[in-house]
Amino acid sequence: MITGMGLCSPIGNDLETVTAALQSGTGGIVAVPEWPQRYQMGTGVAGLVSGVEFRDYPRRKVRTMGRVALLAAYAGERAIADAGLEREQLSDGRIGLAYGSTHGSSAETEAYCREVFKADNLEGISGSSFLKFMSHTCAANLAEFFAIRGRVQPTCSACTSGSQAIGAGYEAVAHGLADLMIVGGAEEAHFIPAGVFDVMFAASGKYNDRPSATPRPFDAARDGVVIGEGAGTLVLEEYERAR
Repeated sequence: MITGMGLCSPIGNDLETVTAALQSGTGGIVAVPEWPQRYQMGTGVAGLVSGVEFRDYPRRKVRTMGRVALLAAYAGERAIADAGLEREQLSDGRIGLAYGSTHGSSAETEAYCREVFKADNLEGISGSSFLKFMSHTCAANLAEFFAIRGRVQPTCSACTSGSQAIGAGYEAVAHGLADLMIVGGAEEAHFIPAGVFDVMFAASGKYNDRPSATPRPFDAARDGVVIGEGAGTLVLEEYERAR
C-alpha cells in the first residue's frame, strides 16, 4: 500500500498546492525564449520547477548529482517524511528503491560535451561528471543520499521510466523481496530533450507567446508536446508492516 507521497512540479511542490492547482485548472507552462533564439528551435515553452532549495544538502552527497537527481532527492525527502519514516530506518536491508528517468542530467551532458570538444581532450573534466549524466543517476544517487542498503533498481524507458519504477517496487514488495520500496521518477527541463521532439515536429511551437494555452492534447488546435520537469516519489509498504 502507499504510505507516503512527495513531489515537486511546475504547479507546486507539495500535495496541497498541486491538488488545488489541478482542481482549479491552473497550468505551469512558461515561455523559454532562449530555445528559439539561441538554438533555432520551434518550441519555446516548458514546465519549470521553482521554489525548491538544495543549499542545505551536504556537499559530499550532492557533488555527484545533476538537477534531475536533486529534484528526485527533494521529492524523496518529502515522501519519506509523509510515511513517518526516520532516516536511520532506511538502511534496513529490507528497504529498497526503484527510480527512473529518461536519461541523466541533460545540462551536465551538455557541459561535459562542450568542455571535451572545446579542448579536444579530457583535461579538466571532473571525476563526478559521468555520475551526473549516467542513465541511472537518480537511483544511484538516491541510494547513496538516503543510505539505502536493500535492493536498488534503476529504470530507463523514456516516458514510462517513473511508472516502470513504481511497478518494479510493487513487484518487489508483492513477491517478498522487500518490505518497503521508495519509488518514482524525475526529469529536468533542457533544450536537448525538447530538441528531440522539436526535430520530429512533435513539440508545441504555435503558443510560444501564450504558454498557458498549451499543451492541449484533446483539442483540435493542439500542436504538440511540451517538455516539463519535476519529480514524484511514493513509499510502498507491505500491508502488515504499514499497519
